[in-house]
This record gives sequence, structure tokens and C-alpha cells, in this order.
Amino acid sequence: MINRYKNQKISYIWDDQNKFDTWKKVQETYVKTLEEEGVAKPGISEKIASVSVEAEEVYEREKVTNHDLASFVDILQNKVGEGSNWIHYGLTSSDVVDTSNSLLIKESLEVLLKLVDDLLNEIKNRAIEEQNTKIIGRTHGVFAEETFLGNILGNWYLEIKRNLDRISTAKETISYGKLSGPVGNYTVVTPEIEDKTLNKLDLKAEKFASQIVSRDRYAEVVSAISILASSYDRIAGNLRSYQRSEISEIFEPFKDGQKGSSAMPHKKNPIGSERISGLSRIIRGYSVSSLENMVLWNERDISNSSVERIIIPDSFNIICFMTTELTSIIKNMVINYDQINKNLENAKNKSISQKVLSELVNNGIDRDKAYRSIQNLIFENNSAEELMKSIEEEFDVDLSNVANSENIIDNNDSFLDKFN
Repeated sequence: MINRYKNQKISYIWDDQNKFDTWKKVQETYVKTLEEEGVAKPGISEKIASVSVEAEEVYEREKVTNHDLASFVDILQNKVGEGSNWIHYGLTSSDVVDTSNSLLIKESLEVLLKLVDDLLNEIKNRAIEEQNTKIIGRTHGVFAEETFLGNILGNWYLEIKRNLDRISTAKETISYGKLSGPVGNYTVVTPEIEDKTLNKLDLKAEKFASQIVSRDRYAEVVSAISILASSYDRIAGNLRSYQRSEISEIFEPFKDGQKGSSAMPHKKNPIGSERISGLSRIIRGYSVSSLENMVLWNERDISNSSVERIIIPDSFNIICFMTTELTSIIKNMVINYDQINKNLENAKNKSISQKVLSELVNNGIDRDKAYRSIQNLIFENNSAEELMKSIEEEFDVDLSNVANSENIIDNNDSFLDKFN
């Protein structure tokens, strides 16, 4: 992952040195269980804990073995010395790698969940602030009816909250490891030893394992991240639309000294939202890769391995960056109330069309005839007052109820209940 989009905590989690340290943690915990079960002599796990395996050592050894986990085991056994034969006893590479991956993914999900929770708090705060701010709603990008900015933000909140639930579920799905050997049949390691070891790591065991932790678990994690990224993209796309010159209702924050363009001094571009939209495309692509990784030969092949080395760390770095970026935008976005009111006024003849239609239907007038009449008058660009006057004359009805009523009723105390 390029430095521009790195998250510090995620980068640490997926740093090679932390990965090797996690491999060592799995080996140490496993040997500790062997000691407790009387399989291995006491004290070996303590020796494992006391030594370190440096990333550079693994890289150098891998030049010989062409196998990173085997290189790690060679170095660890050499440093532990007497009793080191119990290291990796009865295990295959995927026992260590996949169990470690589950730990790293869980830790990454915990970082993400905290960031998403922070985002939700910001969206909720802004929604409450703007719960009675009227704004013209748009469908197909075209004036529709009045709504509240608080409702729009509330809609975003609930979508992100559903994503939070999906991420939490994915965390449970990935909380599995395996220590059952080359094809998952417990040739050497017993299910009891596996369970006791994984319990210490706060993981559960794959009940019917192949050589690996099943990749549908990984796909669920990346898919959940992809859905979250797409939700961010929807919000970002709408923020970009609100900042268009001809709309100008909501703007991203613009710092002192910031430049919108190298050529045009007047520009304030929605670069944060555009950045979010762009990065979401990468993560959606990664979700396809994670689905492809489910399709492995027999008990496994390693066609998934090279892909996962890229898409897992990158997915977490990117989605955490996007979350932080969107949180800042929501917290600091500038609302142009004057322009919102101007757009409401410009849209008034259109935003009342359904109320006028409904009033005519209430007066017994044929719906299609009323619809066509209203449509023609609006297409001729009549004002709201002209529209209602013409309709009253054509159908001999009184539309004062429409003229004197609010198009929408202010939010009330139940507004807050909708966030639960």
C-alpha cells in the first residue's frame, strides 16, 4: 500500500515483523498446550517466548528455502535449540499462517469498527443539528419534493449502521483457526489439543477442515468491506453533487491556504469525496478477487496466497483511510442555507405537484386528467401561484388548503427514536 492511503494501526498489524511475531505466538501457544497435555517437556514454550525472529532473517533464509513459513520455522528451531523438535510438530504451514491471519484480520476489524463508530457519531450529530432544515429532494437528479437535510443524513446513518452490523458478523465468521495438519484429518494433532490451543487465542476450530481455513470466510470479510466502501461512495457522490456550481448547497471543508486548482484560483473542488469514490472502486475489485480465492483445488492450492498478500492488508488500509476521510468531511462540511432556500423557492412549483394532484382527486376529479393538466402547466414554467390559480379556474376548486399548508411537517421527538 502506498504511503498516501496507509492507516498507521493497520500498517503495523500487517507489517512483516508483526506477522512473524504472530506466527511465533501461534507456535508458542501450541507448544504450551503440548506441554500441558504431557506431550512435550515443560519449558520449551518459555524458550520460544524468549527469542525473536527478525524479518530480515526470514528474508535471507527464504533465498535458500523459497518458503517463508519454512524459513521462519528453521530460524526459530535454531534459536530455541534443545526441545525445538516440538516446534511445528504435526502442523502444516497453513495451520500457522491461517490461524495467524485470523488473528490479524480480527485485530484489523476491531480498528475498523472503532472508526466506523466514530463516523456514525458524526453523522448522527449533524443529522440532529439539521433535522428541521428543509431542502429540495431530487430523484434522477431532478427536483422532486421538499425533505429535511436531517432525514437525508439519517438515511446515511442507518445504512452505515447496517454496515457496522455486517462487519461485526464478519468478525465472528473469521474467528476460526486450524491446527489439524496437512489435510485436516488430525494425523498427529488431536482435536482436543487443537481446541485448547485455539481457545487460548480466542478462536474456534474448523469442524471439517481441509488444509486451510475456508476462504468463504475471507470472502465474507472483504465483501463486507466492499459493501461499506460502496455506501461511502454513495454518500461521497451525493456530496459531490451538492457542491456542483449550479446547486451549491453543501461544501467540503476548505482549509486556509488550500488550493483547488493549479490554474483557476476560484476553484473549491470536492477532492475528499472524489478520493473516496475512486478508492471504493479498488475495494470492489478486491471483493471479486476474494470470491475467486474461494475456488481452490481439492484440499487446497496456493493460487490464493499471492492475492491475499495484497488484497487483505490493502483493503483494511484503504477502508480505514476512507472512513477517517469521510468522518472529517461530515464533521466539517459547510451548509449554504441561503442557496438551499433559493433552490427550494425555484423548485416550489414542482415540489407541490403531488399535493395539488391529491387535492384534485379528493375533489372527485379524474386523476389522469388532473395529472396531465398539472404537468402541462409546470412544463410551461408557471410559478406555484400561477399553477394553482390556473388549476382552480380549470376545475372550479379551492386550493387554499394547499397554498396555506406546509409541504412537509417538521420532525418531532420521534426523530431521535429512528436512530435506534
